[in-house]
Amino acid sequence: MSKNKLSIHVTVSSSGTYNVDVSPNTFPSATPPIPRLSYVFSGAATAPYTIVPTGSPDKDTFVEIVWNANLTVGASALQIFGISVPNELIASKFIAECLYDGAAWIVTIRPSFDEVGIVSSDRLASDSVTTAKIADNSVELAKMYELATGSVIFGNASNRPTALSVADSTIVVGDSSTGLVSVAVSGDATLAKTGALTIASDAITTAKIADDAVTSAKLDDDSNRTQVVIPTSFETAGEIGVLEYKICFPCTIEAIHGTVTKPFTSTGTHIFKDDTGTVLTGSQIDMSNALTLGNIVSTTPTANNTFVAGDVIKIETSVSGAVGGRSTIVLCMLKS
Repeated sequence: MSKNKLSIHVTVSSSGTYNVDVSPNTFPSATPPIPRLSYVFSGAATAPYTIVPTGSPDKDTFVEIVWNANLTVGASALQIFGISVPNELIASKFIAECLYDGAAWIVTIRPSFDEVGIVSSDRLASDSVTTAKIADNSVELAKMYELATGSVIFGNASNRPTALSVADSTIVVGDSSTGLVSVAVSGDATLAKTGALTIASDAITTAKIADDAVTSAKLDDDSNRTQVVIPTSFETAGEIGVLEYKICFPCTIEAIHGTVTKPFTSTGTHIFKDDTGTVLTGSQIDMSNALTLGNIVSTTPTANNTFVAGDVIKIETSVSGAVGGRSTIVLCMLKS
């Protein structure tokens, strides 16, 4: 068959209708006969644009439409011989082959001049895109199905990915029947969505505390306070001098109280010193002969009053005159 073809060039400039006369007597005569008539469209048009056949064609009449024009895409933007051209093809160049079978026009559209097809979603069969046709690392998050806020994807009991909604103040834990579950922290503690864990009141029992785990630092000051009672005598000269007492635990001496247990003949002085022999600032207690039985003299040390286990505290006693009298010293200590 001869490949001779007559091309008619049409320049489009707006929307409208272009009539193609397909009557046999409109085809130019040629030797050998021209088996096809080609219309080449160029220029720019706005939708809608329609190309329609007119006249009475013979069977096997063939018309080729070469679309090389620009067209604004819109609803029913371009129709050729009664067929709407898909929008994705309008944006490119294509060829429409129109064959009259004696009853109707058969329109075949080749997507582009170089035979490179354009495939849109409506041309794909359901489930036609297989894993092998997707390149590795090609599925972006934006291409995934919408996921509700606060949800995560996990494998369910059927080994299929599924969405799990994670509610406020919950944690995700493994579940042998479902795979994962979102549960609220409950019982002895609660968890806020800020991450703050709150332990319930009275939730920590003795059984939950390891042996030797509670240090002095974990007790309040009142629980850490204790006292040591030291009797002193000024009855004879041999009982007056320096007394040393071993400290068994780290502490701070907060106050010193002296109680008259036998009235003094002359003023009896108590001076307190630390392990190095340095006087505890503000610790001196003087008991005069004017004090009666049961009178208490108190003082508050302000420096050099911190001790570690194994240190000694020294009490240096003296009298201003004749010997005589007794006292009881109370050291008020805060364990550290």
